[in-house]
Amino acid sequence: MYRRLQIAIATTYDIPPEHVVEKAKAVARELAKRECVVLTGGNGGLMTIIAKEVNEAGGITVGILAKELEDLPCDHPWHNPYNTIEIRSGASFAIRSFVLVNSCDALIVIAGGSGTLTEVAMAYNYGKPIVVLRGTGMIAETLEKSFPDGYLDHRKTTKIVFADTPEEAVEIACRKAEEWRRRTT
Repeated sequence: MYRRLQIAIATTYDIPPEHVVEKAKAVARELAKRECVVLTGGNGGLMTIIAKEVNEAGGITVGILAKELEDLPCDHPWHNPYNTIEIRSGASFAIRSFVLVNSCDALIVIAGGSGTLTEVAMAYNYGKPIVVLRGTGMIAETLEKSFPDGYLDHRKTTKIVFADTPEEAVEIACRKAEEWRRRTT
């Protein structure tokens, strides 16, 4: 039975500089082209831009919403009308992050803040593939400076891979997601 790869994008609810937006859009288009299901935290900012891009490319996005996001008015900046599917977790942002990471086959990091850092730590603890897109700022840049060998600690549960282009990030994430599935199913 064929099951699409589920790739999570850990990112920010802010609108970053235009060069980061363009990289995020390229990642979204490439994931849609490869028929991956794209998972995000489901709220605004860059998550909305990614969801819109995936939808316009014919793909599927799953927004996993924290309780605080479930009933936002349409004009709220965190409202995301482009989620193909919304999972209403009924739980806090941290629990939402757990659902996101637990549901993905690989995690791509684009920019991001403390929530993204939480998701990276969770994915690392599960041994899930993590790909960081360079040149996107915020936590993505901090990860490479803080962990240049790609490991968060001595356990070396998974090696964080740093990609230079959106296409490279998607290629690595998809390849490692397939490997992850073969090992865990």
